[in-house]
Amino acid sequence: MSQTLGLTLADRQSATFIADSGFRLAVLGLTVYTASFVCETVRAGVNTIPLGQAEAARSLGLSFGQNLRIVLLPQAFRAVVIPLGSVLIALTKNTTIASAIGVAEAALLMKEMIENTAAVLVVGGIFALGFVILTLPMGLLFGWLGKRLAVAR
Repeated sequence: MSQTLGLTLADRQSATFIADSGFRLAVLGLTVYTASFVCETVRAGVNTIPLGQAEAARSLGLSFGQNLRIVLLPQAFRAVVIPLGSVLIALTKNTTIASAIGVAEAALLMKEMIENTAAVLVVGGIFALGFVILTLPMGLLFGWLGKRLAVAR
């Protein structure tokens, strides 16, 4: 990967490769995983725009880049605000997967707290409340923004 992207996560010959670069690998994995959903959401937003709009822009002499920047993407953005909010909320919840490679995040901390205190319901409730506190305002914000930017078609 260092030759392709110019990134060096860690020394691959090291016996503790994953432990040394767990956070970087988690960020890379979540980025690649979430990028596919963002691309699909934006593609769906572009598909909501009538074909005649792109044809009209081409007939005016706009290049492909100008067509995207001036005509298609501003309209597509309005259509994808709420779905992109859902992707962001899913990303927030998916960060718990990083505990699989040893990154100290919510799921790993919750596991350690349960092992040390045995207050399963209290610890689980606290972490569930934390995720509600993180995701509920995001959902409300993107819902409000989606209604504000909605276009009647």
